[in-house]
Amino acid sequence: MRRTPFIAILIVVIAGLADLLLPEDGRRPGDENRMRRPDPGQFVRRGDADRREAWKPPADAPDRGGSGGLQAPSASDPAFSVAIPTDKSNSIGTAFSLDRRGVWMTARHVVDGCARVLIVTGPRRGVRVRQTYIHPKADLAVLQTRGGAPAVPFTRQTLRRGQTGYHFGYPRGEPAAIQSTLIGRRRMRSVGRYNVTEPVVAWADRVRVPDSYGGLGGISGGPAMDGRGEIIGVTVAGSKRRGRIFTTALTSIAAAIERSGAPAERGGGRRGAIDGRNFAEVGAGLRKRLTVALVYCAA
Repeated sequence: MRRTPFIAILIVVIAGLADLLLPEDGRRPGDENRMRRPDPGQFVRRGDADRREAWKPPADAPDRGGSGGLQAPSASDPAFSVAIPTDKSNSIGTAFSLDRRGVWMTARHVVDGCARVLIVTGPRRGVRVRQTYIHPKADLAVLQTRGGAPAVPFTRQTLRRGQTGYHFGYPRGEPAAIQSTLIGRRRMRSVGRYNVTEPVVAWADRVRVPDSYGGLGGISGGPAMDGRGEIIGVTVAGSKRRGRIFTTALTSIAAAIERSGAPAERGGGRRGAIDGRNFAEVGAGLRKRLTVALVYCAA
């Protein structure tokens, strides 16, 4: 991957920027259901050549009662709001590899509105994002760079209430892993510089490594994975007070990949079992291989 001196400023700014994403309390004063969040990228497109077998998200459960499979999104799902600042600012987040050829996924609010975006590859090293596709109706973005990292597969299993999830990324600019439990469907309203309402999945924050309960700013855009080591969502919001983490719907992920036209493995990639004993080690391996990477936005 190409080096760039631009990443030298990262050391200076990370500490001051980490709290911009996924703030500790996610709510505005006096608004019980409002959570805060930072800034966001650009464009992209390509032909259909070199496209591999498309990944399709698993079907939702057929009914909305009882326990078990997660049912389809509904207008009656509980809703919450996220404030999108109107002013652009520098920020950090997380991305993960979709293809070794330099295709990545992250959260829209991490890169939307940035003058330049970098995938951090090491101390004082990074690769510049050449193209950015922004999903118009979800908090997702697809990035393209010269050269990439090993990808991980997406799930083909229906999500289930009570199942365990694992979130990897860089909250506050530091590597971390989180174990969570799936609660159910929610609707997230992004309000501010752009206005979007989308289905998301709510998780209860259970265990963190390192064992720190500060803000999660910086983990936005990181992958959520199941016990099979397959991607089941992208982390996009959270609330420290409520102990909640929110991930995108699988249908939104599939649409973002398809609409971006980027060459993505989608159904391929490396997988391995994850559990409560090894999830921190798995996260370290993903970061070492740059499958999960830090993202820097220069507004």
